[in-house]
Amino acid sequence: QWFISHWWGEAVHAFTTCVQRHAEIRQLPGTACDWVCAYANRQHALSQEVAADPRETSFFRALNLSEGVLLILDEATESSGPATPFTRIWCAFEEFVALTPSAGRP
Repeated sequence: QWFISHWWGEAVHAFTTCVQRHAEIRQLPGTACDWVCAYANRQHALSQEVAADPRETSFFRALNLSEGVLLILDEATESSGPATPFTRIWCAFEEFVALTPSAGRP
């Protein structure tokens, strides 16, 4: 139901805490599903998943099937942050698609 946009550098505990909190705030049922990019594409066949046109990717298909986007932001640390996803091109693409009705969605 929700596409999770993040940068893969946050602590796993921080990631899962954000997802759990999102489910609580939205009062999502226990059967609710989330798309995480690692599961929205075939990691062992990425050359088949990534295309010159990002609208032909599994990321884009997952975004189109989702009810919304949960953007997980990180705090400032010695090695990253704050808000690292805003500096990542795929995250920017995901947010653009989510916020722009004419971004190629059917």
